Amino acid sequence: MRQREVLGQVRAEERETDREVIEIKPKKIYLDIESEGLSPWYGDRVTCICAKDSDGNLLEAYAENVGYNPKAQDFQELDLINRFDDWIGQRIGYQFITKNGKGFDIPFILTRNAILSNCGADWLTKWPHIDLQELTNKRISLSDMAQLLRCKRRKSGTGENAIKLWQEKRYDELVAYCMDDVLLTEEVYLRWLKLGEIEV
Repeated sequence: MRQREVLGQVRAEERETDREVIEIKPKKIYLDIESEGLSPWYGDRVTCICAKDSDGNLLEAYAENVGYNPKAQDFQELDLINRFDDWIGQRIGYQFITKNGKGFDIPFILTRNAILSNCGADWLTKWPHIDLQELTNKRISLSDMAQLLRCKRRKSGTGENAIKLWQEKRYDELVAYCMDDVLLTEEVYLRWLKLGEIEV
């Protein structure tokens, strides 16, 4: 068999493997959030929530920055959390895939929801959840994971940049940055899966 035919066969097998991996059960929700800072109890807000399920459906939601109007800002943030809740509510039984979602994203959302709605519900903690942070015994960034696993995608910015984008009301760029992290989380997860380091 000529070299070109061999390469074509290998690439076809790789594409078929990718399809098999993507169709694994249970279905997945790749998730990332952006916030004003790291302290939800002290007023740092959720500014953007993006997610992708394993069927390819996207959630791209943000809270508008309304400036020095706390009540209006509370409404914006709670509406953002409710939109996320409605979206995942249509996907009961799916599994969260995050990078540090157990340590940051999920607790942050729950804390802000408790403050804004006086509801301490822990509904998000009951979902099946694979946190890529738990796959190593060292703290390693999503960007470094992607580089080590030779992912095609790369991070397009930093959390500090995301804060600035929200402050400057550059919402399209904020959502794009957050969704980039969602897609990178998906690619890193699928790479780990191919290495056999994750139990489906």
